[in-house]
Amino acid sequence: MIEIFRGSYIETMNIKNLLESNDILVFTANEYISSIQPWSVSVGGNDAAILKVQEKDLGEAKK
Repeated sequence: MIEIFRGSYIETMNIKNLLESNDILVFTANEYISSIQPWSVSVGGNDAAILKVQEKDLGEAKK
């Protein structure tokens, strides 16, 4: 899996919904902890939620 986006919980969920509506499978890392305690995952709590896609979907996901 390749990381394609890192951001706040709300930004990440918006992009996740966009990708999934285009039939791209998405894995979300730190989904719950980034909304509850983001400073536990990243320095200062910035960009705590991460989206990853499979390598074969990388090109389509970047579009």
